[in-house]
Formats: sequence, structure tokens, C-alpha cells
Amino acid sequence: MHLLTRTELTLLAEPAPGEPQVSLFMPTHRFEGVDADRLRWKNLLTGIERVLADQLRRPQVDALLAPARELLEDAETWQHMSDGLAMFLRPDWHRTYRVPAPMPTLATVGERLVMGPLLRLLSGDEHFLVLALSQREIRLMEGSRHSVEEVRLSDVPTSLRDVVEPQETRSDTMARPAGNAGRGGRAVFYGHGAGDRHLKDDEVVRFLRAVSTGLEDALSGVTSPMVLVGLPQLVGAYREVNGYGHVLDEAVDHNPDQLSVEELHERAWPVVERRLRERRAGVIDHFHELNGTGRVSSDLPTVAQAAAEGRVETLFVQADPWCWEGVSDDPEPVVRLGGDERYAACEDLDAAAVATLSNGGQVHATSQVVAPDSEVAAIFRY
Repeated sequence: MHLLTRTELTLLAEPAPGEPQVSLFMPTHRFEGVDADRLRWKNLLTGIERVLADQLRRPQVDALLAPARELLEDAETWQHMSDGLAMFLRPDWHRTYRVPAPMPTLATVGERLVMGPLLRLLSGDEHFLVLALSQREIRLMEGSRHSVEEVRLSDVPTSLRDVVEPQETRSDTMARPAGNAGRGGRAVFYGHGAGDRHLKDDEVVRFLRAVSTGLEDALSGVTSPMVLVGLPQLVGAYREVNGYGHVLDEAVDHNPDQLSVEELHERAWPVVERRLRERRAGVIDHFHELNGTGRVSSDLPTVAQAAAEGRVETLFVQADPWCWEGVSDDPEPVVRLGGDERYAACEDLDAAAVATLSNGGQVHATSQVVAPDSEVAAIFRY
């Protein structure tokens, strides 16, 4: 499974003319419903296999779908799903994403990959990160308005002991004033309970700096907002060494060791939602201010052309309902790109969004009406 980042988007958006490309989406369940999820996945593969059989030889179909079939047989992975699943397939290449938001049941095949169902996450309109800070455990979570789930970190220290050598518990259990710290440096207490030992400034800073450095590498290409959760002293100390550029000013003031993943989501999402609502409102106001200047449009062909030329600064896409959601109602939810007029507009919206993001623009997948009678609106760079 991969973390959805701008870097990953670049890989997904790479043109591969002449090669079949398959996009697969499906809702999944975190706990119950595993057998039903696997059956739905099997049926989705059966449908896409029939479409591919019309244009490829059997060995090519088998090779292309091999990663999806391997996933079907991986019982352990199905026990640890999130709210949605997305898989992208090209010859000798694939990417799989466990998605913290519901997905439509959809398969597409064509000369490019479809990313519309992921727009809210790709655009940052729902996708966010939570960094739970404590000496005992560092936890990074990614999620949406629906839920968060923990991200496994390979090169990030997950506790103070990963950075600072354990020492014998000191006999004095109260933090000393700065003037009595002695030659070893000023003693401070960053703990969350009476059992925590004394720590020195440099130990805590070294720990937090190592966390920040590891996260900078792990989150390269990610632009999602991050909420810090922790007691004020530790959160403040982390801000001083933080290198991730999208940490929100507002934090959750609470000991994260006392909060479950669900409780962390419950406390962090309102912080993110307020920030996103303010940002989106400002951009929509800017769109209306530019009316009559030639720098805005709500005409899909015009917007699609501008996006392809890299001229779209901000794109608004109607996200309620999702354009691709109608496919889920079909007995066989498989779309051959370029071959079904019912979904031509979905393809154009999808291509415009991917082009905008690939060229450094912003995409807002929103249920708000930006331009009446249109499911798309854009602000142009020039």
C-alpha cells in the first residue's frame, strides 16, 4: 500500500500511449464485511477482464490483472482495510491505496488512469494528517472527514527511547528550577504522568528533531494539513523544529496516549474542517471577484483546454454527487474510456483535475455551488 502524495500523482498521471491502463475503486470495511468485500472485488475483476479480452490476448490480460488477483487471495490484507480501496494497473506496474474515505464501485480501462474518486484526498479538501506527540509514542495518522488510520513509519523514531539512551530513574521526582540544573543543562518535565523521568532540553529537542527529519522524508510531496495533538510544552517544542510546511496553527491540547484512533479523529477533524472552510470560502470569493476579467470560466470545454495547457490556477469540481458514482448502480460497473457518452463529462472533469494538480494548481472538490448550472469552475493564471 502507498501513501497518496503529489509524487504519487505524478506517477499516476504519466502518459502511456498505446498501453492499457486499468483503474479500480471499491468501498471496503474496517471490521465486518471482509467476505463481501472480497466477493465485490472478484466481481469487479471479472467485469474488467471481459472488457480487456476484447482488446488483448489472454496472457496479456493475465499479466495486467495479476496484482489485483494476488490481492484477492491475500486474506491478511483484507483484514486491515480502511473505508475504500483504489488500485491502478499498467503493464509491469501497479499502485494500491487503502483510502480513508468511501469509494464508488468502479473499474475503467483506457489509455490513462482515472483519479476522480480520489479528488477530495488529492486536493486536500478532506485529506489531512494527525501527529500525536508524546515521549512514549509518536503516531502519524492520515484520514478524511470519515476516519483516520495510522501510517507505519520506518525511518521515524516512535518514542523517546529510540533517540535517548535509557537512564536509571532519578530519586528526585520533581523538575528542578533552571538555576539548579547544574552542568548537565536545564532540566524540564515534558512527561504525561508521575512515572515519567526528568528530561533535559537537548534530549527532548534531539528527539523531536529526529521525528521532524524522518517525517520530512516520509511526507515528501504531501501538502495535506497536519494537526498536532499533545500537551502544550511538547507541541510548542515540536513547532520550533518542525520542517513540514502545512502544520496548522491550532492544535489539540490533550495527552494523545489517552486517546484512541477514533477519539483522535473526533478531536482533530473539527480543527481541519474550520481551516478548510475558511480557505475554500476565500477562494470562492476570489472567483466571483474575477468575474468579467477573462480569468474565470465555468464552461467545461474551455476549462478542460486551459487545464491541458497548464493555465488553471484553481479548479472547482462539483463533488456531491460524485460524477463517477452513477457507475456503481450499473450491473457491471466497468467503463471503457472514450467509448461511453454517459461518462464523457466525467472523463473531461477527471482529466482537467489531474492536469491542474500536475501543473501545481489547486483543486477543490466541493459540494458548494460555485457557478450556477455548472459542475466545474476555474480561475486561470492568465
